[in-house]
Amino acid sequence: MTTQTNLPDFLAVDFYCGAGGTTRGLIDAGGYVIAGIDKDAACRETYRRNNRNRFLDGTEPEFIRKDMFPRSAEYPDGEQDEIRNKLRELVALRRAQCDNGPPLLFAVCAPCQSFTKFVQPNMTAGRIAGRKRDSGLLAQAVEFIREFGPDMVLSENVAGIERGVHGQVWKDFQNELRGLGYQVGAAEVNASRFAVPQRRRRAIIMAIKTTRPERASMNLPVPSGSDNKPPTIKETIGKLPPLPAGGRDENTPNHQCRNLSDINRRRLQAVAPGEPNFGFADDLALPCHRRLDV
Repeated sequence: MTTQTNLPDFLAVDFYCGAGGTTRGLIDAGGYVIAGIDKDAACRETYRRNNRNRFLDGTEPEFIRKDMFPRSAEYPDGEQDEIRNKLRELVALRRAQCDNGPPLLFAVCAPCQSFTKFVQPNMTAGRIAGRKRDSGLLAQAVEFIREFGPDMVLSENVAGIERGVHGQVWKDFQNELRGLGYQVGAAEVNASRFAVPQRRRRAIIMAIKTTRPERASMNLPVPSGSDNKPPTIKETIGKLPPLPAGGRDENTPNHQCRNLSDINRRRLQAVAPGEPNFGFADDLALPCHRRLDV
Protein backbone atom coordinates (compact mmCIF):
# COMPACT_ATOMS: atom_id res chain seq x y z
CA MET A 1 0.00 0.00 0.00
CA THR A 2 1.32 3.46 -0.90
CA THR A 3 1.07 6.31 1.58
CA GLN A 4 -1.55 8.89 0.70
CA THR A 5 1.08 11.63 0.56
CA ASN A 6 2.84 9.84 -2.32
CA LEU A 7 -0.19 9.41 -4.57
CA PRO A 8 -0.24 10.99 -8.04
CA ASP A 9 -3.16 13.11 -9.17
CA PHE A 10 -3.87 10.50 -11.86
CA LEU A 11 -2.50 7.37 -13.49
CA ALA A 12 -1.86 7.35 -17.25
CA VAL A 13 -0.99 5.21 -20.24
CA ASP A 14 0.60 6.93 -23.24
CA PHE A 15 -0.37 5.28 -26.54
CA TYR A 16 1.98 5.97 -29.49
CA CYS A 17 4.38 7.59 -27.03
CA GLY A 18 7.38 8.08 -29.32
CA ALA A 19 10.31 9.59 -27.42
CA GLY A 20 8.01 10.71 -24.61
CA GLY A 21 6.93 14.33 -25.04
CA THR A 22 3.36 13.65 -23.89
CA THR A 23 4.58 11.42 -21.08
CA ARG A 24 6.84 14.22 -19.86
CA GLY A 25 3.89 16.61 -19.78
CA LEU A 26 1.71 14.12 -17.89
CA ILE A 27 4.42 13.59 -15.27
CA ASP A 28 4.96 17.34 -14.89
CA ALA A 29 1.18 17.74 -14.46
CA GLY A 30 1.26 15.49 -11.39
CA GLY A 31 0.50 12.14 -12.99
CA TYR A 32 2.12 8.73 -12.81
CA VAL A 33 2.62 7.22 -16.26
CA ILE A 34 2.25 3.47 -16.07
CA ALA A 35 3.49 2.72 -19.58
CA GLY A 36 4.25 4.14 -22.98
CA ILE A 37 3.43 2.10 -26.09
CA ASP A 38 5.28 2.44 -29.39
CA LYS A 39 6.60 0.01 -31.99
CA ASP A 40 9.79 2.02 -32.65
CA ALA A 41 12.55 0.48 -30.53
CA ALA A 42 14.79 3.50 -31.22
CA CYS A 43 12.59 5.57 -28.87
CA ARG A 44 13.11 3.36 -25.84
CA GLU A 45 16.35 4.82 -24.45
CA THR A 46 15.28 8.46 -24.80
CA TYR A 47 11.82 7.70 -23.45
CA ARG A 48 13.03 6.03 -20.28
CA ARG A 49 16.02 8.32 -19.67
CA ASN A 50 13.91 11.49 -19.62
CA ASN A 51 10.69 10.32 -17.97
CA ARG A 52 11.19 9.12 -14.42
CA ASN A 53 7.97 9.25 -12.41
CA ARG A 54 7.86 11.38 -9.26
CA PHE A 55 5.22 9.39 -7.35
CA LEU A 56 4.76 5.83 -6.04
CA ASP A 57 8.01 3.96 -6.68
CA GLY A 58 9.67 6.78 -8.65
CA THR A 59 10.60 4.52 -11.57
CA GLU A 60 10.42 5.11 -15.30
CA PRO A 61 7.25 4.08 -17.14
CA GLU A 62 7.31 0.69 -18.79
CA PHE A 63 8.18 1.02 -22.49
CA ILE A 64 6.03 -1.49 -24.38
CA ARG A 65 7.65 -1.96 -27.78
CA LYS A 66 4.77 -3.55 -29.61
CA ASP A 67 2.64 -3.01 -32.72
CA MET A 68 -0.90 -1.81 -31.89
CA PHE A 69 -2.67 -3.62 -34.72
CA PRO A 70 -4.21 -7.07 -34.22
CA ARG A 71 -2.33 -9.96 -35.79
CA SER A 72 -3.92 -11.34 -38.95
CA ALA A 73 -2.98 -13.23 -42.09
CA GLU A 74 -2.74 -9.91 -43.91
CA TYR A 75 -0.75 -8.27 -41.08
CA PRO A 76 1.31 -10.87 -39.19
CA ASP A 77 3.30 -8.20 -37.30
CA GLY A 78 0.30 -7.16 -35.17
CA GLU A 79 0.79 -7.49 -31.39
CA GLN A 80 -2.42 -6.05 -29.97
CA ASP A 81 -3.18 -9.08 -27.79
CA GLU A 82 0.26 -8.90 -26.20
CA ILE A 83 -0.22 -5.20 -25.43
CA ARG A 84 -3.65 -5.86 -23.93
CA ASN A 85 -2.33 -8.61 -21.65
CA LYS A 86 0.59 -6.46 -20.47
CA LEU A 87 -1.67 -3.49 -19.74
CA ARG A 88 -4.07 -5.66 -17.75
CA GLU A 89 -1.15 -6.63 -15.53
CA LEU A 90 0.36 -3.15 -15.18
CA VAL A 91 -2.87 -1.17 -14.71
CA ALA A 92 -4.14 -3.60 -12.06
CA LEU A 93 -0.80 -3.39 -10.23
CA ARG A 94 -0.65 0.41 -10.12
CA ARG A 95 -4.32 0.81 -9.24
CA ALA A 96 -3.84 -1.59 -6.33
CA GLN A 97 -0.82 0.40 -5.14
CA CYS A 98 -3.04 3.50 -5.11
CA ASP A 99 -5.98 1.73 -3.46
CA ASN A 100 -7.92 2.52 -6.67
CA GLY A 101 -7.89 6.20 -5.76
CA PRO A 102 -6.51 8.36 -8.61
CA PRO A 103 -8.39 8.40 -11.93
CA LEU A 104 -6.96 6.71 -15.03
CA LEU A 105 -6.15 8.68 -18.18
CA PHE A 106 -5.40 7.31 -21.64
CA ALA A 107 -3.35 9.64 -23.87
CA VAL A 108 -3.92 8.67 -27.51
CA CYS A 109 -1.73 10.78 -29.79
CA ALA A 110 -1.53 8.78 -33.01
CA PRO A 111 1.44 9.53 -35.31
CA CYS A 112 0.65 12.61 -37.37
CA GLN A 113 2.45 11.57 -40.56
CA SER A 114 -0.71 10.01 -41.94
CA PHE A 115 -2.65 13.24 -41.42
CA THR A 116 -0.14 15.97 -42.27
CA LYS A 117 -0.09 17.90 -45.54
CA PHE A 118 3.63 17.16 -45.91
CA VAL A 119 3.13 13.92 -47.84
CA GLN A 120 5.46 12.67 -50.55
CA PRO A 121 3.66 12.45 -53.89
CA ASN A 122 5.91 9.61 -55.08
CA MET A 123 5.82 7.19 -52.14
CA THR A 124 6.30 3.48 -52.73
CA ALA A 125 3.26 1.20 -52.64
CA GLY A 126 4.42 -0.20 -49.30
CA ARG A 127 4.79 3.27 -47.81
CA ILE A 128 1.32 4.24 -49.05
CA ALA A 129 -0.17 1.10 -47.50
CA GLY A 130 1.61 1.83 -44.21
CA ARG A 131 0.30 5.39 -44.10
CA LYS A 132 -3.23 4.19 -44.84
CA ARG A 133 -3.01 1.58 -42.09
CA ASP A 134 -1.60 4.09 -39.60
CA SER A 135 -4.57 6.38 -40.17
CA GLY A 136 -6.55 3.70 -38.32
CA LEU A 137 -4.49 3.86 -35.12
CA LEU A 138 -7.10 5.98 -33.33
CA ALA A 139 -9.68 3.30 -34.01
CA GLN A 140 -7.37 0.64 -32.56
CA ALA A 141 -7.09 2.62 -29.32
CA VAL A 142 -10.89 2.62 -29.00
CA GLU A 143 -10.78 -1.12 -28.26
CA PHE A 144 -8.54 -0.43 -25.25
CA ILE A 145 -10.76 2.41 -24.06
CA ARG A 146 -13.75 0.09 -24.33
CA GLU A 147 -12.08 -2.58 -22.17
CA PHE A 148 -10.30 -0.49 -19.54
CA GLY A 149 -12.84 2.36 -19.28
CA PRO A 150 -10.34 5.11 -18.35
CA ASP A 151 -11.83 8.09 -16.52
CA MET A 152 -10.25 10.53 -19.00
CA VAL A 153 -9.00 10.46 -22.60
CA LEU A 154 -6.67 12.98 -24.23
CA SER A 155 -5.77 13.09 -27.92
CA GLU A 156 -3.69 15.52 -29.98
CA ASN A 157 -2.82 15.78 -33.65
CA VAL A 158 -1.94 18.21 -36.42
CA ALA A 159 -4.04 21.36 -36.70
CA GLY A 160 -6.89 21.20 -39.11
CA ILE A 161 -7.18 17.41 -39.10
CA GLU A 162 -10.93 17.81 -38.63
CA ARG A 163 -11.10 19.80 -41.86
CA GLY A 164 -8.75 17.69 -43.98
CA VAL A 165 -9.20 14.54 -46.01
CA HIS A 166 -8.92 12.50 -42.80
CA GLY A 167 -11.44 14.64 -40.94
CA GLN A 168 -13.88 11.77 -40.61
CA VAL A 169 -11.27 9.77 -38.67
CA TRP A 170 -11.14 12.58 -36.09
CA LYS A 171 -14.94 12.84 -35.94
CA ASP A 172 -15.37 9.06 -35.72
CA PHE A 173 -13.03 8.94 -32.72
CA GLN A 174 -15.12 11.57 -30.92
CA ASN A 175 -18.34 9.73 -31.75
CA GLU A 176 -16.91 6.45 -30.49
CA LEU A 177 -16.03 8.12 -27.18
CA ARG A 178 -19.53 9.58 -26.85
CA GLY A 179 -20.99 6.15 -27.55
CA LEU A 180 -18.89 4.76 -24.68
CA GLY A 181 -20.31 7.33 -22.26
CA TYR A 182 -17.77 10.14 -22.45
CA GLN A 183 -18.41 13.85 -22.51
CA VAL A 184 -16.16 15.10 -25.31
CA GLY A 185 -14.64 18.41 -26.32
CA ALA A 186 -12.57 19.21 -29.41
CA ALA A 187 -10.78 22.39 -30.41
CA GLU A 188 -7.75 23.77 -32.20
CA VAL A 189 -5.32 25.43 -29.80
CA ASN A 190 -2.03 27.28 -30.10
CA ALA A 191 0.83 26.28 -27.80
CA SER A 192 1.98 29.92 -27.59
CA ARG A 193 -1.15 30.69 -25.54
CA PHE A 194 0.11 28.25 -22.89
CA ALA A 195 3.46 30.00 -22.28
CA VAL A 196 5.28 27.86 -24.86
CA PRO A 197 7.73 29.88 -27.00
CA GLN A 198 6.41 28.48 -30.26
CA ARG A 199 3.45 29.16 -32.54
CA ARG A 200 2.30 25.58 -32.72
CA ARG A 201 -1.33 24.94 -33.58
CA ARG A 202 -2.69 21.53 -32.65
CA ALA A 203 -6.06 19.77 -32.69
CA ILE A 204 -7.06 18.57 -29.23
CA ILE A 205 -9.70 16.12 -27.96
CA MET A 206 -10.52 15.89 -24.26
CA ALA A 207 -13.03 13.41 -22.85
CA ILE A 208 -14.33 12.59 -19.36
CA LYS A 209 -16.28 9.47 -18.43
CA THR A 210 -19.73 10.39 -17.17
CA THR A 211 -22.49 8.41 -15.45
CA ARG A 212 -25.10 10.85 -16.74
CA PRO A 213 -26.04 9.87 -20.33
CA GLU A 214 -27.27 13.35 -21.21
CA ARG A 215 -23.77 14.75 -20.68
CA ALA A 216 -22.37 12.57 -23.47
CA SER A 217 -24.19 14.80 -25.95
CA MET A 218 -22.79 18.01 -24.41
CA ASN A 219 -19.50 19.55 -25.51
CA LEU A 220 -16.71 19.56 -22.94
CA PRO A 221 -14.91 22.96 -22.85
CA VAL A 222 -11.30 22.77 -24.05
CA PRO A 223 -8.98 25.41 -22.50
CA SER A 224 -7.79 27.97 -25.05
CA GLY A 225 -4.93 29.42 -23.00
CA SER A 226 -4.04 32.95 -21.99
CA ASP A 227 -4.04 36.22 -23.93
CA ASN A 228 -0.75 37.17 -22.29
CA LYS A 229 2.22 37.78 -24.55
CA PRO A 230 3.99 34.43 -25.04
CA PRO A 231 7.63 34.11 -23.98
CA THR A 232 10.32 34.31 -26.62
CA ILE A 233 12.94 31.66 -27.29
CA LYS A 234 15.58 34.00 -25.88
CA GLU A 235 13.61 34.52 -22.67
CA THR A 236 13.17 30.77 -22.32
CA ILE A 237 16.64 29.38 -23.03
CA GLY A 238 18.80 32.50 -23.34
CA LYS A 239 20.25 31.95 -19.87
CA LEU A 240 21.79 28.64 -20.90
CA PRO A 241 25.49 28.69 -21.79
CA PRO A 242 26.08 29.02 -25.56
CA LEU A 243 27.28 25.95 -27.39
CA PRO A 244 29.20 25.44 -30.62
CA ALA A 245 27.82 23.05 -33.21
CA GLY A 246 28.29 19.56 -31.83
CA GLY A 247 28.91 20.89 -28.30
CA ARG A 248 27.42 19.71 -25.01
CA ASP A 249 27.14 21.16 -21.52
CA GLU A 250 27.67 18.35 -19.01
CA ASN A 251 26.19 20.45 -16.17
CA THR A 252 22.80 21.03 -17.83
CA PRO A 253 20.57 18.03 -18.67
CA ASN A 254 19.78 17.73 -22.39
CA HIS A 255 21.73 20.90 -23.26
CA GLN A 256 23.59 19.88 -26.40
CA CYS A 257 23.79 21.01 -30.00
CA ARG A 258 23.73 18.95 -33.16
CA ASN A 259 26.81 19.13 -35.35
CA LEU A 260 24.99 21.24 -37.94
CA SER A 261 25.82 21.11 -41.61
CA ASP A 262 26.59 24.36 -43.39
CA ILE A 263 23.20 24.45 -45.14
CA ASN A 264 21.33 23.97 -41.85
CA ARG A 265 23.31 26.81 -40.26
CA ARG A 266 22.29 29.02 -43.15
CA ARG A 267 18.65 27.93 -42.81
CA LEU A 268 18.60 28.86 -39.13
CA GLN A 269 20.15 32.23 -39.90
CA ALA A 270 17.56 32.84 -42.61
CA VAL A 271 14.49 32.27 -40.39
CA ALA A 272 13.00 35.60 -39.32
CA PRO A 273 12.02 35.88 -35.61
CA GLY A 274 8.57 34.43 -35.05
CA GLU A 275 8.25 33.13 -38.61
CA PRO A 276 8.04 29.54 -39.94
CA ASN A 277 10.62 27.92 -42.21
CA PHE A 278 8.58 28.34 -45.40
CA GLY A 279 9.63 30.57 -48.24
CA PHE A 280 13.35 29.87 -48.22
CA ALA A 281 15.31 30.66 -51.35
CA ASP A 282 15.64 27.68 -53.70
CA ASP A 283 19.08 26.72 -52.45
CA LEU A 284 17.84 26.62 -48.84
CA ALA A 285 14.35 25.14 -49.35
CA LEU A 286 13.71 21.95 -47.42
CA PRO A 287 13.16 18.86 -49.61
CA CYS A 288 9.84 18.07 -47.86
CA HIS A 289 8.60 21.58 -48.75
CA ARG A 290 9.78 21.31 -52.35
CA ARG A 291 7.71 18.14 -52.74
CA LEU A 292 4.54 20.09 -52.00
CA ASP A 293 4.98 21.93 -55.27
CA VAL A 294 5.52 18.81 -57.36
